[in-house]
Amino acid sequence: MMGMVVFRKVRMPAGKQSFKHCVRQNMRAAVRGVFRAFIAVPPMVAAMIYMGSSIAIAAPALAGTPDKAGHAAGGLNTGFDPSPATSRGVQWPVSRQISGTAKPVPVPDGRFFLQLQGDVKVPAGTQVVDADLFDVDASQVSEWRDAGIYPICYMSAGSVEDWREDAAMYPKSVTGKDYEGWPGEKWLDIRQIAKLAPIIKARLDLCRQKGFSGVDPDNIDGYLTDTGFNISRDDALRFVRWMASEAHQRGLTIGQKNAPDMAADLSSQLDFVISESPVTYGHVHYFAPYVAQHKPVFAIEYLTDQADIARFCQQARHAGFQGINASPALDGKNHYCDD
Repeated sequence: MMGMVVFRKVRMPAGKQSFKHCVRQNMRAAVRGVFRAFIAVPPMVAAMIYMGSSIAIAAPALAGTPDKAGHAAGGLNTGFDPSPATSRGVQWPVSRQISGTAKPVPVPDGRFFLQLQGDVKVPAGTQVVDADLFDVDASQVSEWRDAGIYPICYMSAGSVEDWREDAAMYPKSVTGKDYEGWPGEKWLDIRQIAKLAPIIKARLDLCRQKGFSGVDPDNIDGYLTDTGFNISRDDALRFVRWMASEAHQRGLTIGQKNAPDMAADLSSQLDFVISESPVTYGHVHYFAPYVAQHKPVFAIEYLTDQADIARFCQQARHAGFQGINASPALDGKNHYCDD
């Protein structure tokens, strides 16, 4: 793992992830829903060693059929070479995990707890917890695991936040426009996977070393906003697929965070969904492919009216989602739809 430089710890602004998500929704709503084409990629190519990873060289082989946990049959995951020669990448077989790492454990389809601010206190009955990668230590993660709780680490994959311990590692060439409304945060050029790879891999290593079982990668949908880069939907798909391969090699599951129009393309390769405001913005139907594969969809709303909360919970249950209404401050004050 890459050595971490210790800086003064600064918490992200209260409600950051929820409010900034809502600011972009009106713009996204006009764009989403038109991208339905499935990606066709040649199935037979030779594997290669890329960016110093532990991917094994293998003879060309047909990719296996994904199983319930999102892994390809026959001991191989479906990976994508992040080559700049094509926006869709090249399909290639990779080893399921790095040396000495167990295969990913499927995410329970049970009560979900989200807290990204303050000291995380998980209530009784929780089966899955989503907490900040940097703010939670290994001893706390160990306590959750001992209690039978599935821990997921939150990290921003598509932006750089200047209060993070590894912020100085991002090259200037991959940092774009300010994340509107959130000082200290900038969009990343996710097309440049070769430059981002050492940082993302180090974060995944930290996630695994702390004992987390899964990854919640935020801000994968920069193609729907003005990042300062000409990022396409295909670029985003390639980036997410590359991250999925890296996560699976480390024995971690990985989720799809928002970006509902990519669900049909990613549901066979990712392991769960964390969707913000899917009822408010009419995104529920996009995630049906995950439900059909028995992969959990954790739906989060930030509502205040009790009638709206009841309506959300009704729709979440009907869709087969695990629903919570969260405090905008993301401080763990959640209402559970299964109460």
